[in-house]
Amino acid sequence: MTTSDSSKQKTTKNATKTSSNSGAKAGTWKKDVLKGGVAVIALTAALSYNFVKHAVTDLGLFLGPVQSFNTAGCEVVQGLEACEDVHIHHASGLAFTTCGNAEARKSWYPPMNHHNASTEGGFEDKFVIYDIASGKYDVKELVGLPADTDRVFHGLDIFERSPTELTIFAVNHRRTGSVIEVLEYKIGDKNVYYKETIKHDLIRTPNDIVALGPRSFYVSNDHLYSVGAWRLIEENLRRPWSNVIYYSPETAFVAFDHVISANGMTATTDRSLVYVSACHGGAIHVLKPKEDHTLVEQDHIKLDFYNDNPSFDPATGDVLITGHVKPLTMVAGLSVPNETFNGPSKIMKLAKNPLAETDKKAAKHVLETVLVDDGHLISTGTVAAIDRKRDVMLVGTAFSDRGLVRCPVPKGV
Repeated sequence: MTTSDSSKQKTTKNATKTSSNSGAKAGTWKKDVLKGGVAVIALTAALSYNFVKHAVTDLGLFLGPVQSFNTAGCEVVQGLEACEDVHIHHASGLAFTTCGNAEARKSWYPPMNHHNASTEGGFEDKFVIYDIASGKYDVKELVGLPADTDRVFHGLDIFERSPTELTIFAVNHRRTGSVIEVLEYKIGDKNVYYKETIKHDLIRTPNDIVALGPRSFYVSNDHLYSVGAWRLIEENLRRPWSNVIYYSPETAFVAFDHVISANGMTATTDRSLVYVSACHGGAIHVLKPKEDHTLVEQDHIKLDFYNDNPSFDPATGDVLITGHVKPLTMVAGLSVPNETFNGPSKIMKLAKNPLAETDKKAAKHVLETVLVDDGHLISTGTVAAIDRKRDVMLVGTAFSDRGLVRCPVPKGV
């Protein structure tokens, strides 16, 4: 064999070896790609399954007829419509609420993506104080608020400057932009006094408030996008793009984010825990404030309906969560002008699980159904506030001409 032949043979062997290695690498690469593809498909399928499963449950798509439960003794408070939020001042037995025009809500109500700025009668909400003991209410004048100011109220909360002197924060969806109105009231006074309007770039789509001081609070933004295609994407795909803002005259910042439509809020009396409804996510976040006012999640509880406002019961430490059993019924009803509709509602109690103190694997909280209504009495229920001293539970509704319903405290609650 010549040197040339030997060289050619080595070259051929090397080429064969290189070809073999390349083939092996290609095979491995294909297997890796295949495995990755299968993993992506499996993950997508799992996420899609969970998305569809939760959406079907929360929307009540296959729920069937809603059976009313624990509504005996409930009565409509006549003359009030669309009272979305209710807060009780327990020392005085007075309930504070704002009430609007149920029909006008179909045209102007930014939280529902209704933006008809020429809506007749849509900007004249009432500020109402309801005396639980007597069952009577007064519509209070807001002294100092210019008469031509839009009044489309939403969430509210109360800060007690003293046992009888109150600062009230109220979300107001003006046509010029949503703001927080600061009001003051002294128990027994004839009027409520307007003090100032708070507007801030971070307060984009305000929904509800937890009062912290005379001018400080947490406020939920229920959407990142207020209008347009991105809002529809945010809602329908249940994107966790909303947040909770901390505001004071000195600073404002995002205190908690990644919420699927941050809706109603409440807090313990000492503000050691804050509860935030993730409406489109059908869940509630339990948050703990830090010294810097940021919020840290302590628990996340999945529900089976579109929860709206939670309400803290200081007598028991429990939280009542009110919302919509068939939210698509509500959406459909809001699209038909000049017709009333019945939006089924549910109230659940969220309580601390005593087993969690000794069993680390046990759920931190337990849920119990308090009341269910098919919508003929309580339609589009959004909040339930309890006064145990007078054995009364007040239920507010967002889009009904039966704006406030008075019930006895359900047994076992």
